[in-house]
Amino acid sequence: MHIKAVDLAKSFDGRQVLDKFSCNIEPGSALGILGPSGSGKTTAIRLLLGVYKADGGEALFDEKQLDRKTRNVIGYLPQERGLYPQYPLIKVLVHFARLKGLARKKAHVEAVRLLDRFGMIEEMEVPVRDLSRDHLEKVQIMATIIHNPEILILDEPFTGFTDMNRSLVHKMVNRFKEDGKVIIIASEEMALAEPLCDEVVLLEHGKTILKGPVHQLKQKFQDNIILVEGPDNLNLLKKIQGVKKFIKEKQLVRLYVDNQIPAQRVLDIIIKSVNISRIEVAPCSLNDIFLELSGNGTLDKGGAQ
Repeated sequence: MHIKAVDLAKSFDGRQVLDKFSCNIEPGSALGILGPSGSGKTTAIRLLLGVYKADGGEALFDEKQLDRKTRNVIGYLPQERGLYPQYPLIKVLVHFARLKGLARKKAHVEAVRLLDRFGMIEEMEVPVRDLSRDHLEKVQIMATIIHNPEILILDEPFTGFTDMNRSLVHKMVNRFKEDGKVIIIASEEMALAEPLCDEVVLLEHGKTILKGPVHQLKQKFQDNIILVEGPDNLNLLKKIQGVKKFIKEKQLVRLYVDNQIPAQRVLDIIIKSVNISRIEVAPCSLNDIFLELSGNGTLDKGGAQ
């Protein structure tokens, strides 16, 4: 399955929440739609899924509009998660499988297979409301993949999950990639999403500020990134030659230094200028790239969804 979106746009009450969103996702690859809360990630996903009608642009699945057949091969983990707490676990999983077109017998077989794989076979008759938090998270994952989807769409898959289940998400995504499937990950937790993504679209206030293959973007932004922490007035470091951008987070500052200037020279100047408790040259990450490009240099928590 190949997914292509061109210039998707959406407004609510006259406010533009997504503007000209485009992507191109090949089988066996994962696209990250990344940005802070309110940047338009969920809106982009809901446009792809047909939950919202776009004001402009289009999304194509194998060069066709989204139809019922394609909907049934999508596995979607929404940001707002919900199950049916009063029903036994096996019935809930069968229900989700049936929604995706599986026959009842096949749905039951797949539910049992997943329960066994996730180590929950003994809880198949337990009401969902009586499951532990860890197991509830596993049920969310199982409900997303029970029909063995060709397209996996995960909206904030790391938020609220335990470290163990975050690891399960990573393993699941890598397995789907190996099987030649399409994965879309929307997340504000860039450090967790980055290892899984082949390409990314970085959003801020509904606009695309950067897109492309992860390895190419990291090559493009090769500035030295120096982290400095200390009790002194670190604003003095703004004036060091070669510092292109200065971002302060309490007592920690992040300096983006022109890669034409040796990092050691800047380190020496910093050490002579202020008292420090920590200093290091950090590898460039997608989060660093976002902060360098961001209009206000912070991960903004407001705005569109």
